[in-house]
Amino acid sequence: MTTAYALPEDLMAANNLPVGDLILFDYQTTNQQPVKTKIIASKHVFSFLQEGEKEVHFYDESVRFNPSKAMLIPAGNCIMTERYSQDRQYRSFIFIFSDSHLVAFRDKYVSLFTHAPRNSSERLSHFLFAQDDFIRNFVHSLQHLHCHPTTLSASLLQIKFDEVMLYLCDRYPQQFLRFIFNVNASDLPLRKVVESKTSLNLSLEELSFLCNMSVSTFKRKFEEVYGMAPSRWFHLRKMQQAAFLLKYEKAKASEIHLDLGYENLSSFVQAFKKEFGKTPKAYQQNV
Repeated sequence: MTTAYALPEDLMAANNLPVGDLILFDYQTTNQQPVKTKIIASKHVFSFLQEGEKEVHFYDESVRFNPSKAMLIPAGNCIMTERYSQDRQYRSFIFIFSDSHLVAFRDKYVSLFTHAPRNSSERLSHFLFAQDDFIRNFVHSLQHLHCHPTTLSASLLQIKFDEVMLYLCDRYPQQFLRFIFNVNASDLPLRKVVESKTSLNLSLEELSFLCNMSVSTFKRKFEEVYGMAPSRWFHLRKMQQAAFLLKYEKAKASEIHLDLGYENLSSFVQAFKKEFGKTPKAYQQNV
């Protein structure tokens, strides 16, 4: 049976973590049978496989690899199978980043892309690369940062992002430059508008206007990019933000429901309970 999984939204919600622009997560699981999952990724994902094997089906090909390799998976849809090691273990350390960081990297190091292929028809579905000594040391540094966060973690993560991107540009000058120049290029305007306006409670008409699209075109493009209807996606983001505020900021439902776009407290409480199976107050008491 194939299940659907929104990445990073479902991953963060399952672990009561906020969805940010740069995310580290040490994904570990134990099982006896391969697990096939439909992945709907709203952000780009570095998967540094540590144990087991990963098989990924893209629109153009299927790839199976072990911990000697790592993969950069662009935002979009794929089908992924986790195959466990002889010790029944599967582990993948993942580094997730948004389009805003990809665009910022392109702008910051624009000279690198002077001769990069610009034909969007050459877009690649993924980028597979070796976990050489540099990459293994890089992953180790990320794991340390993940286990021992500091007040400067966000700034350090930005530096680490630039570090691995620059290394891959140097290690695979033609292939990687082509890959990141063309990755989801046609989706960048929509993603940039949507992901930068999530806290403003804009209507579909307003978001469509900012993307220079009709509402019907915006809805169609949105589902192609995010794998779900706009109403569902924005609802999930609001619920994740609410869970974060309740858990980490110790906020009260009465203090946050208006900022989240709910006109009255009862509708917010009802929506939260439907999503998490308990009221905001009960949720706070159990985390």
